[in-house]
Amino acid sequence: MKVTVTAGNLGQGLQVVSRAVSSRTTLPILNNVLLQTADTGLQLTATNLEIGIRQVIPAEVQEAGGITVPARLLTDFVTAHPDEPLSMSLDKKTQSLAVKSNRFDANIRGIDPADFPPVPAGVDGRKVKVDQADLKDAIEQTVIAASSDEGRPVLTGVYVQLNGGKATLAATDGHRLAVKTLTIEAEPGEGETIVIPARALSELSRILKAGDDGIEVTVGSQKNQVFFKTREIELMSRLIEGTYPNYQQVIPGQSTTTITAKTQDLLFTTKMVSLFSKDAANVVKFKAEDGKLTLTANTSEVGQNVAGLEAKIEGQDLQVAFNSKYLLDVLAIIGSEEVQLGFTGPLNPGLIKPVGNDSYLYIIMPVRVAM
Repeated sequence: MKVTVTAGNLGQGLQVVSRAVSSRTTLPILNNVLLQTADTGLQLTATNLEIGIRQVIPAEVQEAGGITVPARLLTDFVTAHPDEPLSMSLDKKTQSLAVKSNRFDANIRGIDPADFPPVPAGVDGRKVKVDQADLKDAIEQTVIAASSDEGRPVLTGVYVQLNGGKATLAATDGHRLAVKTLTIEAEPGEGETIVIPARALSELSRILKAGDDGIEVTVGSQKNQVFFKTREIELMSRLIEGTYPNYQQVIPGQSTTTITAKTQDLLFTTKMVSLFSKDAANVVKFKAEDGKLTLTANTSEVGQNVAGLEAKIEGQDLQVAFNSKYLLDVLAIIGSEEVQLGFTGPLNPGLIKPVGNDSYLYIIMPVRVAM
């Protein structure tokens, strides 16, 4: 293998595919990135056996070939390097990659690419197409509610339902629920459901770019893989097996108290008040009374912080408490100028949604505290 590539292009590509490099593994090969020449340049591939990412970057290929080298070392070296041409050549006898520039002459020990786990170039199955910006927003608005508890693997994923020209994403950790619906272009067929690991979707959202072409999503015919493909990047993920809980049953009905506020005002006020709640399970109390909204947090060790907030309050007076982290998470990504909070009582789930947009809702469970 012998190629010439700019440090900028190589560094950008390495940062993308390295998101799939295993951080904890007993297999040394999984710490590596696979470099292979391709018809259109240099192909970079990384996998942790759950997720695989591939990208082709522009390169001048003088001699075809491939090698795997430590991803972190190569990424750190290239991203710190000035953006100038790099010449890379492989010594097959020693399985070493020589990386040369005007000032540096580095040699990196690698591992034969024959030992690298295969990463499929695609899967057979139903295909849908969706706008990259729309999918990026949908992912960011739902993965925040996915669980990190491996004891219930299905809750560490995002439930995806494909039905006609709509896709619904839902995630819950038992304390909150996020549901987002978006428009897709789908091949004819019956509706289907899958559960995609939240981590895979989080990595995908970091790759997606607003304004780019749509992304093609293929659900494997065996229902064990999903494949995402843009013009430049491919990401493959295993699917999570198991039955996802019926989240529809926890969505509240008609609200008896509705609070409408400026999103950024509520975000800022909650953040400031919550500074006094870190030693008390992040609990912030909300009081909607006499047309006024008041937020309070207090702990015996730290003290108390009380703040008023301009808001429109309709319906019954209410006192309710939340884990402020769950509220801050959604306010940071809800993407609307105003937000609406709906309640059916102090001990029932609260519904949060953007004003003027019915495609997203977020349910948060209250905390039982003395008011």
